Amino acid sequence: MKHLVQKIAGATVAVALSLSAASADEVEFMNWLGAEETGKDKLADMAAGFEATGNTVDIQAYAWGDLPKNLFLRARSNTLPDVSQIQGRMLPTFSGIDALVDLNEVIGKDKLEEMFPASFLAMGDIDGKQLALPWIGGTIGWVANTEVLEAAGVTEIPTTVEEFTAALIAVRDNVPNSVPYALATKNNNSILLDYLIWSWTFGSDVIVDGKPVVNSPEGKAALAYLTMLVAERLAAPEIDRPDSRRLFAQGATAFYLDAPVARAFARTFSGRDEEIDAAVKPIMGPVLAEGDTPQSIQWGHVIALFGDDNATSDSAALAFVMHLLSDEVLVDYAADQGVLPTTKAGLASERITGDQYLKDWAEASVAPRRNTIASLDNGGEVAGIIGEEVQAAILGQKSPEQAADDMQARLETAMAD
Repeated sequence: MKHLVQKIAGATVAVALSLSAASADEVEFMNWLGAEETGKDKLADMAAGFEATGNTVDIQAYAWGDLPKNLFLRARSNTLPDVSQIQGRMLPTFSGIDALVDLNEVIGKDKLEEMFPASFLAMGDIDGKQLALPWIGGTIGWVANTEVLEAAGVTEIPTTVEEFTAALIAVRDNVPNSVPYALATKNNNSILLDYLIWSWTFGSDVIVDGKPVVNSPEGKAALAYLTMLVAERLAAPEIDRPDSRRLFAQGATAFYLDAPVARAFARTFSGRDEEIDAAVKPIMGPVLAEGDTPQSIQWGHVIALFGDDNATSDSAALAFVMHLLSDEVLVDYAADQGVLPTTKAGLASERITGDQYLKDWAEASVAPRRNTIASLDNGGEVAGIIGEEVQAAILGQKSPEQAADDMQARLETAMAD
């Protein structure tokens, strides 16, 4: 990510995508942005800008966790929207929907490669078909609250797991009513992300060559570490990502994992708007030993089109997608949310290259890895097994060793089926 931004930051990139003017029409846009406090006003502005063309937008907003199941339900009932926002890591699970439009055929692969960096374009590529276009990007990575660390007497950002643990102890002992690390301990999808990063940090993995390996010595050590954090009040049970965001914004946690939208949530939930920006610090993840690779997960949102009627260069739905990806709309949205735009022109814009927060985030994203669970056909079942066994360990219902062994056995059965 860092090298990508550096490579194009000084260049002036102007890509004109030649599309015929769309006939007046209503575009159904399924999304979760409109259901979030940090995004609903921004989405309304985007829609209003597009409606100036004579078309209209039907904003169909769902909570983030509800959108996937509703999208599948609408596929079964043949009531799919024209356009949908999709989490990048979830796109493979939707790739079997026949109504998805291959945008290589509609726009042209060469034009798309002119418009997007290859790393972002790959987010929407499934087996050579461009089933979605990247919208915003970044990673799931670490964020530190420097105000909380200062209150705890921590003067340096920790770089190793040992230093990280010491910083958590300092926060616990010096910041009243705090949750030093807002580890995700509720909601299987949230637990999975934290678990993946800690497994990688300890030198383990979850799946290798299609087979689970969670009960390796390294995997057991990772789970034992997470259990210790909760037992020592360095993390807490019943914490989901929204809870982490609120705790962080309210000065009650020093570290948590999130996408680059962390700053936007901190502004909203703190009630301080941009005043809190200086406290929101993207950092490299702690490592076991100096020289190890800090871990993070690839992250981004993509936009998909559905239906033969929209698979033409003059469809209103495609025109709406191009509106969302235009410099005027995309750069403002990405910068406001504290994320990276996905077009070459957007990445090279002064507003992005001049944003220290985004620069720090890019520098902290050393080698993000794919969330391999999300693309499994039974990814939801696998995430559920992992979440249940992690909770069993951190709540003291099982030893970390037993939880890891049970997780292994259950995953072997699930993946064999």
